[in-house]
Amino acid sequence: MKKGLAALLLIAAALWASVATDAEPAYGHANQARSAPSPDSVLEMAPTRVAVWFTEPIEPDLSEIRVLDSQGTQVDAGDSLVDPADGTAMSVGLQTLSNGTYTVAWKNVSTVDGHLVRGSFLFSVGESISGGALEVPSSPLLQSPVEPVLRWLVLLSVLGMVGGLVFDLLVTRPVAFAREAGRPLRLLGVALVARSNRAVWLAIAVFLGASVAQLLLQTSIARDASIVSVLGSPLWTMLTDTEWGRIWAWRGFMGVGFALSLAGLAVAGRRSNSRDMGGRLEVGLRLLALGFGGAALWTLSLTSHGAATTGIRWFALSVDYIHLVASAFWVGALFHLAMGIPLVLRSLAPGQRRACLSGIVPRFSVVAGLSVIVLIVTGVFSAWAQVTVLPAVDTPYGMTLLVKVAIVVPVLVLAALNLVWVRPRLARSDGIGRWLRRLVLGEAALAVLVLGAVGVLTSLEPARQVAGREGKGIVDSQFFRDTVEGTGIGLEIEPGRVGSNRVVVSLEDRLGMPITNASDVSVLLTYLGADLGEPVVSATAVGDGSYVLEESQISIAGVWQAELTVVRPDAFDARTAFRFEAASTAAGGSALISPSPDTARLLLGIGLAGLGFVFAMVAMPLGGRNLREGAGVLVPGTAAFLVGVFLLFTGGAEQLRNPFPPAPESLAAGEAAYLQNCQVCHGTEGRGDGPGAPGLVPPPADLVIHVPLHPERDLFRFIHDGIPGTAMAPLGSRMTDDEIWHVVNYVKTLGR
Repeated sequence: MKKGLAALLLIAAALWASVATDAEPAYGHANQARSAPSPDSVLEMAPTRVAVWFTEPIEPDLSEIRVLDSQGTQVDAGDSLVDPADGTAMSVGLQTLSNGTYTVAWKNVSTVDGHLVRGSFLFSVGESISGGALEVPSSPLLQSPVEPVLRWLVLLSVLGMVGGLVFDLLVTRPVAFAREAGRPLRLLGVALVARSNRAVWLAIAVFLGASVAQLLLQTSIARDASIVSVLGSPLWTMLTDTEWGRIWAWRGFMGVGFALSLAGLAVAGRRSNSRDMGGRLEVGLRLLALGFGGAALWTLSLTSHGAATTGIRWFALSVDYIHLVASAFWVGALFHLAMGIPLVLRSLAPGQRRACLSGIVPRFSVVAGLSVIVLIVTGVFSAWAQVTVLPAVDTPYGMTLLVKVAIVVPVLVLAALNLVWVRPRLARSDGIGRWLRRLVLGEAALAVLVLGAVGVLTSLEPARQVAGREGKGIVDSQFFRDTVEGTGIGLEIEPGRVGSNRVVVSLEDRLGMPITNASDVSVLLTYLGADLGEPVVSATAVGDGSYVLEESQISIAGVWQAELTVVRPDAFDARTAFRFEAASTAAGGSALISPSPDTARLLLGIGLAGLGFVFAMVAMPLGGRNLREGAGVLVPGTAAFLVGVFLLFTGGAEQLRNPFPPAPESLAAGEAAYLQNCQVCHGTEGRGDGPGAPGLVPPPADLVIHVPLHPERDLFRFIHDGIPGTAMAPLGSRMTDDEIWHVVNYVKTLGR
């Protein structure tokens, strides 16, 4: 057990390391993100070129843009080009356009998952968009009805390949070829290995055949041509000039390597006898084949939705791979257990049969039980990454996911029956073996259906993209409210996404009556991820206590802060602030819903730490680190726990961000800390004229002038670490980080 687990751990570690160096965000299908001209725009002058940016890099040879007039005549120059410096950008030149409405029709093939996506949008020149726009077919739900079947066959076969070796190394071999095993048990072991090997060879044939069929189908879809017509040059171009083709080639290489390793194992096996089935050469060849199988699983992950998930690619891709490996350990090995039990039942005498099953089933239960826990944790994470918001369940992907879960539940019920009812009776009841066979066969049959649902899932567009495009789970505006200095302040940002937004500030007095006499209502929208130098803008009164900013621009997706200052002639000035998440926009909204990297880190950290704890608890009864079985469970459990703790207690790259919006509570705390620590030099008003200022060289800075020149993170560092060459001493030892952030909020109000 220890050797097999260690081999897969080494493979997984190497692959995780490769992912860490390549974490570009993507979206699952290469949907349109933006364009020039923008969709539905009316232009005074005809453009000379149309450009479209997508949410994933696209294959240059398989992607194109066409521009058509209202009669369907192509008016582009036929020179579609993907930008060599930006694989997400494609453009095409235009002929001289007259006034009228034009349709931009595009298609692309993603470099990540190989999916073909089509789309279109309109723009017009010199007049409003007319109703005579050309209808362009959109992408179908599935690229082909055959695609899910081929994905199912590839997944089923590769799990059977890897699962056969797992079952041999972790279950059959330790039981049938143990030192104390008698001749009947050893002969049974030889028969079990032979039967499993035949099944593995069948799985190899299915894997390679389905992979070839996938290549033909993918080329046919990408080229919009029949399978026969793509034989030859188009097929070779797909293999050599596209990322999907190169990954397919690696998958084929791993499949052939697996087959050669198994062939070498067969040659070595003919030279040994039943007492030598555990020889180093044979075990080494099995581990080599296991490595090829693990790498083949990795190529599946590289073309999965996990490899194309915005902002969390590193996490999603790794989780997808762990999920596949755990599936091989449970489902793949389960197929071989189902084939082996009938052989055990008819080959051994009752006493030997009970002893054999009492050895095989507990070992398989440990492997399967741990794998199930891993599958649950990684499955929940992957479902969240591709669904993200609850309304997205009401999509084809979401419904298929529910079907998958509905099939998984009875599989787990059968597995639980085997664990709590069958397993304790194996040693004393000969007839229980028949129940074991029935339950395992039922479990394996349902597992095949689960894999069928997975084949459909991997062929569908992720639920969050469809939901975003259909407006499910998308808010049309964001609303906030606060009461400061007796002034009720409401803020509505519509739609609260990247682009032009309408900002409405509503004011009420203590009695709930509209405030119409505010002399100034200023709004500062600040992006917290970087200093963009946003200006303070005064809102326009429109009556009924409402003050409006039209076409306020939000330029970047992420966390923004809205700072409001209300000046009234008959009351104290009121200041407050709110924070909100501005979603990215894309044509059709397919990128509006994205999983949060912070949430991903939290979920994965908790999941891995929990897995590590469970693995450790299972390892203790198996002997812990002192016995091979216990160490084989404890090592991956410890690794998972350490990675989980690392994710929970560390962030990504350092990014100082004020955790407190400049609301009244923060400003009050900042004022108190300022008066205690800063006023002596900088003065009550921050002008650098405090009682301790005379004689300081250089003199204290005038904060009213200097604070607006620096982003918040720099102000934090100045206070925390001091400023070399000046009298500004570090205050990090006298003030907490929270106090410093409150001071930052306060000093930004000086002079207002």
